[in-house]
Amino acid sequence: MTRLKMIAAVLVTSGALPIASQAAPISHSGIASAVQSQSVVEQVAFRWAGREYCFYDDGWRGPGWYWCGYRLRSGLGWAGRPAGTAGPRKA
Repeated sequence: MTRLKMIAAVLVTSGALPIASQAAPISHSGIASAVQSQSVVEQVAFRWAGREYCFYDDGWRGPGWYWCGYRLRSGLGWAGRPAGTAGPRKA
């Protein structure tokens, strides 16, 4: 059995057994939505005590102020909600 595996490995790596591979097609709308969700530049709303803060609607603790780039890092970067917006929190 090991001899058969050895022969198969040699044939595959030598190119004697052609193996076809193709990339999956990606639609234009899929690329556009991926580009829109990613940003190279983060918009900083304000700086305080050496930290940069950004407002996120979809942060780990619901809408509010977070350290920039920390909206999905659960337990880190939460700075609070804007005054008068004490709504339900995401668990």
